[in-house]
Amino acid sequence: MQHGLWYAGVVLLLLLASCKKNDNPEKLNSAKPTVFAYINANKNLSLYQAALKRAGLYNAETFSNGGPFTVFAPVDSAFTKAGLTLDKINSYDPQALASILKYAIVYGKISSSSLIGFYTQNVFGLNEAYKPTLTKNYYGIFLDGIPLETNGSTDLNDGVVHQITRVPFPPAENIFSLISKTEDLTLFTAAVKRAGYENKYSAQQQQYYYTLFAPTNEAFKKFGYPDVASIENADPVLLQRIFNSLIFDRGTTRLLTSAFRGGYALGYKYIYVQTDGFTIIATGNIMPTHIIRPDIMATNGVIHVVDQVMAQVFN
Repeated sequence: MQHGLWYAGVVLLLLLASCKKNDNPEKLNSAKPTVFAYINANKNLSLYQAALKRAGLYNAETFSNGGPFTVFAPVDSAFTKAGLTLDKINSYDPQALASILKYAIVYGKISSSSLIGFYTQNVFGLNEAYKPTLTKNYYGIFLDGIPLETNGSTDLNDGVVHQITRVPFPPAENIFSLISKTEDLTLFTAAVKRAGYENKYSAQQQQYYYTLFAPTNEAFKKFGYPDVASIENADPVLLQRIFNSLIFDRGTTRLLTSAFRGGYALGYKYIYVQTDGFTIIATGNIMPTHIIRPDIMATNGVIHVVDQVMAQVFN
C-alpha cells in the first residue's frame, strides 16, 4: 500500500513538473532574431541602416548568403564622429560605401564565448581585398583596435552583431601616402623625406607591417622644428635616430591600441604605453604623450597620430 502511494506521488510530481515546464510554450518555441531583423529594429543603428541602404546592402540576403556572419556595426555616434552624417551618407559613392561596410562583416559566429583566451588574427570577410584585425583580450573584443559599445554584443539566430564605437575603414593607401595627405602632418612628412625613409614607408611588402607614431605639426614646433625649412636643414642622421622612437617594425603584426590596453612596452623601459592604451611615457619627455587619432590602417601598417615627438633616441 505504501509502495503504491509512493509511486502515485512520484507520478503526480512528474505531471506537475511537466505542466510547469510547458506552461509557456510560446517562450520555448521563440527563436532569436536574425542579424538583419536585429539591425532593422535597432534605433542606435539608424545611420548604419542608412549606409546599408545607400550601398545596396540593406536586405536579409546580405547577412544570410554564405553566412553565418559576425557584423561589427558602428553606432550612430561613431558615424557622426567620422563626419558621416545622414546627408553625407546619402551623397557617398555607393560602391565605396559598400567596400567600407563589407570590411566589417566577417565570416563565422565570433563572440566572447567562442574566442577562448587571447586572440589576434586577420580575419576574412565580405571585403575580399582587405582583412581586418580581430583582437580578443581581457578588455574585450576589438576590430582594428576599435572597442565595442558597453553591452553591445548580441548572439543571434544566424550570426553575431557587435556594436562598435568607431567606423572601421579598410586600408586604401600606404603609410607615406596617408601622412603626406594629412594637413596636420606636413612637418612629419618633411622629416620622413629628410631622413631618407620615403621609399621605405611607401613600399608594399608582403605581410610585413610598420607601426608608426606620427607627431602633429604642433608637436614638431614644440620640439624645435617650427617649419618645413627647419626640418630640411636638419641633420638626417639625427632625424633617423628620432624615428627610432616613432616607428616600429613588427613583421606580420600591426600594433593597435587594443594591444596596448593594460600596459605595453614599446622600447624596452624607455617607451611604455600606460593601462588606458593611449598614454605613452617616454624617458626623454617631461609630459606624457597621447594618442589623439588611433588605429589608422594603411596597406603596409598602422598610424597613430600623437601630440608629442617622443624624444628618447637610441644609439
